[in-house]
Formats: sequence, C-alpha cells, structure tokens
Amino acid sequence: MSFRLLSYAGRPFEQCSLKSSGNIVVPMRCIHTSRNQFLPSSSSGRWSNAARANVGRGTADGPNGKRFASGATTAEMPAKSNLALRMALGMTLLSVTTYSLGVLYPPNLYTLIYPREAPPSPDKGSVQALKDAAELERQLWELPLVQDLARRSHPLNSDTVPANFLGPKALSTSTSTATSSSGSSSSSSEEASGGGGSEEELTHYMARPYLNLPESFSRHSLTAGLLQGPGRMAIPPLLFVRTDEKAITGVMHLGRSICGHDGIVHGGAIATLFDDAFFRTAVANFPARIGVTAWLKIDYRAPTRADQFVVFKTKVDKVEGRKVFVSGQMEDVEGNLLVQASALFVQPKYAHLIKSEEREKHFLNRPAAIARTLEPVGENADMQ
Repeated sequence: MSFRLLSYAGRPFEQCSLKSSGNIVVPMRCIHTSRNQFLPSSSSGRWSNAARANVGRGTADGPNGKRFASGATTAEMPAKSNLALRMALGMTLLSVTTYSLGVLYPPNLYTLIYPREAPPSPDKGSVQALKDAAELERQLWELPLVQDLARRSHPLNSDTVPANFLGPKALSTSTSTATSSSGSSSSSSEEASGGGGSEEELTHYMARPYLNLPESFSRHSLTAGLLQGPGRMAIPPLLFVRTDEKAITGVMHLGRSICGHDGIVHGGAIATLFDDAFFRTAVANFPARIGVTAWLKIDYRAPTRADQFVVFKTKVDKVEGRKVFVSGQMEDVEGNLLVQASALFVQPKYAHLIKSEEREKHFLNRPAAIARTLEPVGENADMQ
C-alpha cells in the first residue's frame, strides 16, 4: 500500500520534514490539522516497524503516544476550504449591502463632512428652473406646519400675489369660507348675546414677500434680488403674520448655492435672513414704518443643511420709544433648533425723509380684511 501526503496546515508537501521507507511516505514534522499536534521528527525518536505498518492501515503511533490518522487531513481540507469560501462570499455580500445602503441613505455625519456633489443650478427663468420652483411650491403647501397655520389664517391677497404662489385652490377656498363664517358667526353672536366671537378665530394672515417689486428696487436688494432665484431661494417665503403684527412664522426653502462649507448654508446668509425677518416683525411698530438695525446677535446651535425647508419664528419682545426689541429662532421642519437670534431696531430721527409708500407696501403686505381692522401708529406717537 502506498500513502501520499499532499499538504498539512496549508503548507505544501515540500515544506514538511519527511522520512521515506519503501513505498510509504511518512511526515515527520508536520502539524496535525484536526488536533493541532506535532508528529515526531527524527530527532525526537524513531518510528517502530509496527508504527510504519499502522500507517498503511490509516493510523500511526509515535514514540510520545500521539496518534495520526492519515485520512483525517485529506477529508477535512475540502470542508475547511468550503467554509472559508462561504465566509468570503458572506463578507463580500455584507460589504456590498452596507455600501449600497450608505449611498441610498447616507449617515448624517458622513454627508456633513463629505456632502454629495450637486449639479449646477439652472438659469433663472429657464424651463428647468420653473419646473423646480413648481415642485418646491407643491412641497411647501404639503408641510403639516403650513397646512395647520393656513387653516387658521386669512388667505393671501390675490391682488398682489401671482396665482402660482397662492397655494392649492382647496386650501384657499377653505380659508375664505372660514373668514366669511367667522364674520357671520361673530355678528350673529353679538346680536344674540351682545358679544362673543367665532368658534374658530383666525389668528394670522398670510403674505409672500419679494413679489411685484419694481426692478429699480429689487436689482439692488440683497434679499429681494441677489438671494432670489434657483439654488438660493427658488420660491418666495410664506409668512404667517399674527393679526396683531407682533409675531411672524415664516417658512422658506434654502438652496445649495448659498453655502459656506459645501452642503451647509453660509452663516452670513442666515444672519441676513434673520435681519430681514426681524425688520418685518418690528416695522409695524414704527410710526414711519422704517427702522434700522442697531445690533444683531446670532447663536448658531447646529449646522443648517442646504436644500431644505426651514422655519423662522420671530416676535416683538418690547417697545421703548423709538426702540423695538425682537427675538426669534430658526428650526427645521421637524422642530430641531438650528439658530437663535435677537436684535434691536431703531427708527432714525430722519425717517420721515426716507419714508417710501412702495417700501411700506412691500413690508406690510396685508390682506384687505386685516388692513381695515388694524389701527395705524400715529405719526405723533411717543417715539422719543
């Protein structure tokens, strides 16, 4: 009977120390793969004739009593090779799956450091720009916050807002119905009990700034001109102004072309938007409807990612003569705080010299129903 050894422990046959006797090849210093034991070498002892005979039967006893099964290694090697192959295939499949999920749903930290490459913004007025604006407008009116506030707000002024920015017809119809029912229920309750109000009182009115401005004004304006358009603010913000004009909730979309770090909106752009939002909140409290920024404080709490809707919430804290103190914050649509800010606005003593009806109309874009109910601040009010 002949016996041939192909390999031991992944080593080729030539690397094993062998002793040959006749037609029997015996490994002398190779590791037994199933028991991790050493077979004796010529220096540790010699094989007996009985041991050499046992090799032919498939087993061998060395001088130290260790047994070697000649058929064990050759039978186990294919099984171990299959196991290694399965493990390699499993790791490959896991790697491909993890990579695919990372591409489709990238983790926040990774995209913060390595943002996805974005295509260039389309030209203003192009077909693609109009298509993108229409899609953003649809997404805007589908936001739960917008739908909730719209149900409690007077509708947009159709005389000053283009039809494509008035929102869904169903929503406009419902708000108009709520406005009329509010007035009728108020009058009927006053007749019945001498007072009272409607069951669902409208607490805000809606406005869309930066629309219908003369070219001579918008082309030199940062917020009404340069920041408007594809990749920046592709659609005008939607403002929900409290009926007493002491607070505003604004929803706007910030594009990819106003970034500092790629994918993160520039902090200077955020400060500019806060300055504009604060002025809109404070302007109704000035007799001349004009004021200037005395100071503006910004606390950036988290990176503001580009290409998303954000929510501005601003309010008047107090009014002291010609000074109006305002504060507010910016959140994402899920309510996560991004920025906090506060500011002081002052009406200059020369305000009557730069008063503009066009500017006042732009910043106080009130519906007719609201304009009739608000009492304007008198020119002779105590604003010293």
